[in-house]
Amino acid sequence: MKTLVFLRHGETDWNAQGRYQGQTDILLNDAGRVQAKQAARRWSHTEFDAAIVSPLARANETGRIMLGDRALELVTVEDIKETDGGAWEGLVFTDIAEEWPDEHAAFRLPGLDSGPVGGEPPRESGTRTANAVVAALVDADVLVVVSHGNTLRAAAHLLTGRDDEDYATVPRLENCRAHVLQSNTGAFGSFTLTQTSV
Repeated sequence: MKTLVFLRHGETDWNAQGRYQGQTDILLNDAGRVQAKQAARRWSHTEFDAAIVSPLARANETGRIMLGDRALELVTVEDIKETDGGAWEGLVFTDIAEEWPDEHAAFRLPGLDSGPVGGEPPRESGTRTANAVVAALVDADVLVVVSHGNTLRAAAHLLTGRDDEDYATVPRLENCRAHVLQSNTGAFGSFTLTQTSV
C-alpha cells in the first residue's frame, strides 16, 4: 500500500490578508509557525519513508518544523511549487473578483481549466505536482508532500482518476491541514482520497 500525506504550508501574512500568493515567495508568519508545530504533533506517530517539499520558503519552513528531529531528508522538488498566479499574485481576492469577475467565478467553482489570468490552470499545476509525487513514491511507501493549497488540491483530484466534474468535491486545504491518499500500486489515477483536511 502506498500512502500520501499532502500537507499545506502554515499561514503567511498574505494568507491572513486574503492575498493571492501563487509563486511569490512569502515567509511564514508567527501563526504559521505555531500551526506547523501543531502539525508536527498531529503526525508524530506516522512513520514517513520520504519527504518532499516545494522550493518556496513558506513550505520549506513548514516541512522543517513539521519533521523536527526525524532522521529524514527533506528533498526540494521544483515541480510541486504552487500554481503560477499570473496577474493575480499579490492582489486581494476582493479586488480580483472586481476586476476579473467571470474568471474569478470560474476559478472559485472550481474548474480544473479555470486558472488565474496569465497563470496556470489547476490541471497544469496539478499534473506536474502529481507526476512528481508518483516519481517520488517509487522508493517510498509513506510519503509526505509539503506544498500549497491550489496545486495539492488539483493533484489530489487527478491522482484519483475521477471525472473532471468531481473536482469541486475535493475540499480546499486550510493552512497546515492535510489530505491523505492511498493506492495499492502508486500509479497515476489509482488513488483513493481516504482522509480530508486532517
